[in-house]
Amino acid sequence: MASTDRQRWARVPPAVAWKRPGLPTEWTHVLKRNPEAMNPDPLPGYVWLDTTDKVLHVPAAALEFRASPPGKPEP
Repeated sequence: MASTDRQRWARVPPAVAWKRPGLPTEWTHVLKRNPEAMNPDPLPGYVWLDTTDKVLHVPAAALEFRASPPGKPEP
């Protein structure tokens, strides 16, 4: 995905989760910035994921995205 402006939720597709251990398979909120990091903006091609334990800096190519929260239909 080229831009994360409209993408608010992301997860690792369950079918390929075995290739990405440690990344969430449940829908996780995507942050625009991580104010606690030394460089709060994500690197090109990466996103910040707000997991329950910590904020992860993850390559966007490894994820699938959606605009609506879990449990709501996609617009």
